[in-house]
Amino acid sequence: MKRINTPGLTLLALSLLALSSTSAIARDAGAEQQNIGSLNAEQQTAVQKIHTDYYTQTDALRQQLMSKRYEYNSLLTASTPDSAKISAVAKEIESLHQALDEQRVKRDIAMAQAGVSRGAGMGYGGCGEGHYGGSGHMGMDNW
Repeated sequence: MKRINTPGLTLLALSLLALSSTSAIARDAGAEQQNIGSLNAEQQTAVQKIHTDYYTQTDALRQQLMSKRYEYNSLLTASTPDSAKISAVAKEIESLHQALDEQRVKRDIAMAQAGVSRGAGMGYGGCGEGHYGGSGHMGMDNW
């Protein structure tokens, strides 16, 4: 069986991922607007700032994680998979997840300090965790 491994397929996959990420963010923003109405004005302002800060602080981490997922999958589909490289990339993915988890804890603490219960005003999965933090994209493993 011959495998197709071209830069064009990679570019197509990245383009599709970017489009799906944009719609997921828009969907989460709509859900957040529905949930945020139950908070007082001070809490709403705090939630919006915490939400914005979290995404700003984790954007580079999420992009690195996505790139490492693609690299991992690419290494697995190589004609001669290199187990050492695959293991190294898997460790990098684990490290990136740990960094995201640390940022998530900081966000949760900030929410608690603002008097906002966990998940209130945060839409699907709290800041869209289901889209970036753990469920994966486009059939990728749950990293």
